[in-house]
Amino acid sequence: MDLDILAEAQRLRAERRAFSLATVVAARQPTSGTPGAHAIILADGAMEGWIGGNCARPAVVKEGLAALVDGSPRLVVLRPDGQAARTPTPGVVEATMLCASQGELQIFVEPFLPQIELVVIGSSPVARKLAQLGAALDFEVWACDPEADMQSFPNAKRLVQSLDALGSQLSAHVYVVVATINAYDEDAVRAVLASDASYVGLVASQRRMATIQATLREEGVADEQLQRLRRPMGLPGQTLRPAEIAFSVLAELIETRRQRVGFDLEAQPVAKPPTREEAIDPICGMTVDVATAHYTSERGGQRYYFCCAGCKTRFDAQAS
Repeated sequence: MDLDILAEAQRLRAERRAFSLATVVAARQPTSGTPGAHAIILADGAMEGWIGGNCARPAVVKEGLAALVDGSPRLVVLRPDGQAARTPTPGVVEATMLCASQGELQIFVEPFLPQIELVVIGSSPVARKLAQLGAALDFEVWACDPEADMQSFPNAKRLVQSLDALGSQLSAHVYVVVATINAYDEDAVRAVLASDASYVGLVASQRRMATIQATLREEGVADEQLQRLRRPMGLPGQTLRPAEIAFSVLAELIETRRQRVGFDLEAQPVAKPPTREEAIDPICGMTVDVATAHYTSERGGQRYYFCCAGCKTRFDAQAS
């Protein structure tokens, strides 16, 4: 049976695998490629699918890998030698069609990179704005705080109630921002620095940052770990509102993402993502991590999992 490329693309996205999708958008005969044909280029250079013969494959693989590096789509135009456009067009890559048929192919190559998970620790106004803006800027937002619920973090994909539950879920594909604003800064920073998170930021003044670093150093946290802790510089001024502070922090996170921090493309073809059993909250529809869920109910022999106490209460009330 032929491989369903679009179904395969969905599977790769679910597994957080990086790949480029190549689609033939135009073909001038004679050529073996036809409009609408698809292929996937994996991070190790393997190609799945069909966009034309061996004449097109090397150029498309090359540009598929380049797209994974710079994160930008491009139109690959394969023409016979000597027929290249006189004026280069941004976003268009021209290559020579080496086949004897001397046809022409135009192939759109689009990279698909895993969404970076942004973990916001704290329930402060800054934390809530960070979650809101982060979701709008295509981060997968998690909220971590004992008081976190779907009302205060409606944009979060996942709620984690405690630092203990959070630690085991952090990987190199995660950015963490501690926005507890003096509530439990040291505990949060200590827990995150012990993880594999690729970015660890703290919303604090310079003086508060120095105090936290000194405290953790006295507690035995190694200097190489403390060097991972960043204080986003943000906008100048001393009276910034919570939304402005969050905006400033996100600016640094966007630049960090542009630098491909947390994207280990070489490891992705062989690395397996951590297996997490998940359930859907029947009240609000939020994804709940089964292993760390605090709120559960059983009805009719089936166990249900909830993101917060409010959802559990509403669910239990339905049965009474």
